[in-house]
Amino acid sequence: MPQRDTLLRIYECGEPEGALRELARALDGAWWVGAGGEVCAAWPAGSAPPDGARSFPLSGGGTLVLAGEEGDASAAAEAFGRVAARAEQLRRAEAERDELRQRAEESEALHVLGLAANRTLDPDEVLALVARFARALLGAHYVTVNTATDGSVRTTASVGLRAHTGGEDDPFAHRVAGMGKPLVLEGAEAAAEPFHAAEGMQAGLGVPLSLFGETFGALVIGYRRAYRPAARDVRLALTLAGHAAVAIGNARLHRALAERGGELERANEELRWSTEAKDRFFASMSHELRTPLNAILGYQDLLLDGVVGAVPDGPRSFLERAQRATRSLLLLVNDVLDLSKLAAGKMDLVRHPVRVGAVVDEAVATIEPLAAARGITVEVLPAPSLPLLATDADRLRQILLNLLSNAVKFTDAGGVTVTMAAVDEWVEVAVADTGYGIAAEDQERIFHEFEQIVGSARRGGTGLGLPISRKLARLLGGELRVKSTPGEGSVFTLRLPLEVPGA
Repeated sequence: MPQRDTLLRIYECGEPEGALRELARALDGAWWVGAGGEVCAAWPAGSAPPDGARSFPLSGGGTLVLAGEEGDASAAAEAFGRVAARAEQLRRAEAERDELRQRAEESEALHVLGLAANRTLDPDEVLALVARFARALLGAHYVTVNTATDGSVRTTASVGLRAHTGGEDDPFAHRVAGMGKPLVLEGAEAAAEPFHAAEGMQAGLGVPLSLFGETFGALVIGYRRAYRPAARDVRLALTLAGHAAVAIGNARLHRALAERGGELERANEELRWSTEAKDRFFASMSHELRTPLNAILGYQDLLLDGVVGAVPDGPRSFLERAQRATRSLLLLVNDVLDLSKLAAGKMDLVRHPVRVGAVVDEAVATIEPLAAARGITVEVLPAPSLPLLATDADRLRQILLNLLSNAVKFTDAGGVTVTMAAVDEWVEVAVADTGYGIAAEDQERIFHEFEQIVGSARRGGTGLGLPISRKLARLLGGELRVKSTPGEGSVFTLRLPLEVPGA
C-alpha cells in the first residue's frame, strides 16, 4: 500500500463526497481536486501535496497526481489504477441514475399530457402543458407552440418569451410546418430569424405538429446559448409535438362533429315538420274525400236498386263498374287515413274481451262471396278452446280481412285454410293459401308501404294492406310474419299476446 502522504488528485468535480472519502480511506490518505485546482474534498484534513508528485492520466479523462517515496511509485500506480477504475464506475452509475431520473421525468410528463388530452376538448390547456414540459425536459430558455390558421402559423401557447406576447406569426415555425420535418437553427441562422433573434436565440429546434399525415403547426424550442440539439432532444420534442397534435386534432374533430350534429338536427327537424305536414294533409284529405265518396256510393246503390226507376242492362253494367271503382277509391282513402294515424301514433285502440274464433268466422263470412266468385274454398279448421283475449276486435278483424283478401286474390286454384292455436304465451292465427308464393327476397318488401312485387299489380290493390296489418299487429303487442315457397303458396301468421281480460 502507498505511504500516508500519497496524494490523489482527479481533475473532475462532482463525485459524492462519501465515495471520495471511501477512496481516500482505501489509499490511507488522498486529495480530490477540481479542474481549476480547487479542493473538493480531502483526507486527512489539512494535508498538503508534497514535493515531487507524479501524475498518471485516467482513461475516464481525469488525472491522478501521486506524491511519495520513489520506491512506492509502482505500488502507488497500481493502487491508483484500482481507485481510478472505481471512480469511473461511480461516474457511470451516477450517469445511469441521471438517465433513469430523466426518463422518469419524461414518462411522468407524457402521462400527464395523455391524461389532459383525454380529459379536455380545450386544446389550449394541453398546448400550455406541452410548452411547459418541453422547456423543463429539454433545458430550453423558451418554447412556443404554433398552430396553422388561415395560411399563417401563429404562436398559440408559449413559456419564457421576453420580446413577444403570443399570437404573432413565426416564419420559422411556418417553414417547419410546411416541410413537415425537424429543423435546427444555430448561430447565424438563428440570428437571421426576426422572431427568434428578438428573443436572443443562439440555437433552436423546430418539429412539426403532425397526426395521421396532417400537420397542424410546429413546436419550437429556443436556447439563448450555444447548443446543438441531440438525437434524444429531437425524439422527445417529436413526442411532445405528437401530444399537441392529438389535442388539436381532437378539438377539430369534436367541432366538426358538433357542426355535423347541428346539421343533422336541423335536417331531422325539417323531416319531422314535413312528415307532420304530410300526415295532416293525408288525414284532412281522407276526411274530405270520405264524405263525397260515401254519398256517391249511396246514390249508386239507389240507382242500382231501381229507386228512381229501372236501369237497363247496358247502363247497369257501367254503373256497377263505377260502384266497384268508387268502393276501391274509398278503400284507398281509408287505408291512407289508417296509415297516417299509425305513423302519427294516433290510432286509438278499444280493448275488450274478444273471442278470436268469432272474429275469424266474421272475417271469413265477409270474404266468402269474393272467394266463391273465384272458385276458391275458405276453410276454418277446428281449434281447441281458446281463452278470451283483451284486444281490439275491429283492428283484429281488419288484419284478418286483409290477409284473407290477399289469400283469395293471389290463389287461382285450391283453397285458403285458417288455423288457430295457443302457443306458449301467444295466440296464433295462420292464413295459408295454395297460390303463387313469394320469393325470399320479396318477403320483407311486401310489408313496405306502396310496394308491390312483380305480378301483383294486375291483381289490384293499393299495396297498403299488409303494411297496415303489420303495424296494427305490433300496435296490439303482436307480430305478423310470412313463410312462403314460390309455386306452393304462403302462410301468414298473426301472433297476439295471450292477455286474459282482468288478469
